[in-house]
Amino acid sequence: MLRWLLCALLPLLFACAPIERPADVAQCASRPSQQQLLDGNWLQQAAVWQLRQSALLEFGAKRIPLEGLLRLDTASGNARLVAMNEMGLVLFDLELDAQGQQLQRALPQLRQQPGFAVGVATSLRQMFLQPRPQVGDHLQQRSTDLRLWRLLPGGSLGFVFSCDGELQETRQQADDTNWRVRYTDYQNFAGQRIPQQIVFN
Repeated sequence: MLRWLLCALLPLLFACAPIERPADVAQCASRPSQQQLLDGNWLQQAAVWQLRQSALLEFGAKRIPLEGLLRLDTASGNARLVAMNEMGLVLFDLELDAQGQQLQRALPQLRQQPGFAVGVATSLRQMFLQPRPQVGDHLQQRSTDLRLWRLLPGGSLGFVFSCDGELQETRQQADDTNWRVRYTDYQNFAGQRIPQQIVFN
């Protein structure tokens, strides 16, 4: 069974650790509107980002740590990940968009793993390309954050924003899927507030 655990980070920061929400979170002094949440979401603004990544591929009892460079184009909705081992050997080169993926090259051991390219592309797609908050989502104003959510067959999809309007989490729970992406440590970069750490579970 293939498991794909991945952290995405901007240049100059390279670490991965479990994320826990602070025990004491300040109450929201002000609340952005739903449109402001959509407009301010860094993944919904047209830009091209170069992200560094660390990941762990698990095949049964075998674990393969890797480092990667991801080119993310939010305007055209596509991404390309080149992953290497600790010695700099290219393990695979994968391109993807909202509809599909293309494995440009990969080591034979990876190509032979059933569902390898689809599994990696699905994780990357959920982190960076789809799903996205929409105008028709329900807005839930909570004491310490805001949540946009919509119903899905057998479950729901939600997006949690901080009081400042920064995307903190995407979570989908349904009959056939259960995953979460957390976006933390926002800093100013190229005129935008960008998370320095992204963890997909």
